[in-house]
Amino acid sequence: MSIIELISTERLNTYRELTGSEKQAIALHNHTLQLASSLMSMIALLELALRNATNQRLIEDFGDGEWLLPSSSTLPLRPQERRMISKAHSHAQRAMYAKLSYKEKAALDSKAFPNGVPTAITHSKKVKARQALFEVSHGQVISQTTIAFWKRLYSSDYENDLWKTSLKRVFPNKKLKRSQISKSLEVIYAARNRVAHHEPVYGLRLEQTMDALTLIRNSIGTRSFEQDSSFKRFSKVLYLRLLMDYEGFKEAWDTLTVSTLPNQPLTAAP
Repeated sequence: MSIIELISTERLNTYRELTGSEKQAIALHNHTLQLASSLMSMIALLELALRNATNQRLIEDFGDGEWLLPSSSTLPLRPQERRMISKAHSHAQRAMYAKLSYKEKAALDSKAFPNGVPTAITHSKKVKARQALFEVSHGQVISQTTIAFWKRLYSSDYENDLWKTSLKRVFPNKKLKRSQISKSLEVIYAARNRVAHHEPVYGLRLEQTMDALTLIRNSIGTRSFEQDSSFKRFSKVLYLRLLMDYEGFKEAWDTLTVSTLPNQPLTAAP
């Protein structure tokens, strides 16, 4: 197969329109992937820090170390977030079930169906009944939550219930507003989804993503942007690598793109 067939003509068209040539399109495509790799690494680190810092803050302020378990109702969460927790709980049970051997899975039927397995039951329903037997911990549920859940806790829906009472302590810089945190998390979330689906991040979207990542990185656990923090130290190598790939991408962009094409400078929206 040719390089074009491996990448796909449809996917390469985006880069061909930007560069004006097939060879340069392939080169820009690869530069974009390199940048995406660094973006995803930094976003993953930030997601880990955000969810753990948020979780610890909520545990301390609400006094419930198991607030993520479906049976808990300590926190004033909306139905949408309750559904997300329920889904994460199911995924945690599924993960535990997946580790069993075939014989171990079949052995669960005696507990899932004490009166015998119904003859007309589907395989999927049988599996769900088996998985429902597993008791998962708060930490196991955390590992199955997504950044979509955690960013929602910083939305305007929780301005009074969570932000003012608790979560502003995760971002103790008094100059920062909840809306700034929320907006940055939305930008990061959108970029993460694009990268995860191998979609390019460039132009205005890239600039906004870099600004958002920098703001969150410099704000978790700090009272000022300049203050040092555990997360700054922890993420230093990946952040510097991201900056290096970002600068490399900008240089490649300036070299490979056709300046005469409309709306194609780096600051243009993709």
